[in-house]
Amino acid sequence: MDGLIDLTVRVGFRDRARFWAWGVHKMQIFSGYIALLALASAICSAGTQPEAQEKDGKSSRSASFATEYDSKYIFRGVNSLPGSGIAVTELELAAGDFSIDIWQAIGLSKHYDEWDFTLTYEREIAPFTLSAGYVNYYTPDDDHLKLGYADTQEFFATVAYDFRKLFTTKLTYNYDFDKIGGGFLELRSKTSVSVVKDRVSLEPYVSISYDFHYNSDTQGWNSFQIGLDVPISLAAHFTIKPFAAFSFPLSAIDEFAKKEGWGGVSIAIEF
Repeated sequence: MDGLIDLTVRVGFRDRARFWAWGVHKMQIFSGYIALLALASAICSAGTQPEAQEKDGKSSRSASFATEYDSKYIFRGVNSLPGSGIAVTELELAAGDFSIDIWQAIGLSKHYDEWDFTLTYEREIAPFTLSAGYVNYYTPDDDHLKLGYADTQEFFATVAYDFRKLFTTKLTYNYDFDKIGGGFLELRSKTSVSVVKDRVSLEPYVSISYDFHYNSDTQGWNSFQIGLDVPISLAAHFTIKPFAAFSFPLSAIDEFAKKEGWGGVSIAIEF
């Protein structure tokens, strides 16, 4: 009888521990959605203020919708869905200094679904543009692929500088405070060269990133990337953009990541 009582106590303790861990995880995800709703409310409030109605004679409220095809899903130097491209749908709403971005990707050759919710506050303090925000990553049914992903959350901060309108450089730091507990730093620089005035331009870019226990168990240089975007304006608010890019793994990920080349095309509508 004593043995049965002891077994019941131990099983009950394990069940309570699992239930507690499950509850903490759900609370973390729920807190992300609360933050999303809070910022959405702030955006709506900002949109009702007189100063949010116009900025330099133009409305500071905007919306954009984009759809995109990528031949590979390269995320922070790593092929995140080997053997498959992705189709992306993205909606961004902005009012004043706040914006909400909803990004969804689905696998093309493999069944995969991901939703990213991004909340951003941006402020221009000449000559810099500063932004900070929060991202919630949600992958509802990826377990069958055994990719090792988990729903997670991160904060980010960005500082951008426009060098005499010749090229723009951005430094971004992301910190995953949930499942990964690591940071990712990227320095990216791009320029724009007009080919057909107000219609076609070439936008080459280059970036280098540093891993703070994000992709790997160590820290070091993550990857070097180059790419080219070719935005083509077909109408006042309608743009099609073919693109191509190459990524080269560095010391932090060179044991498991490969050199990758990929391309695709996006179509965007602005309102």
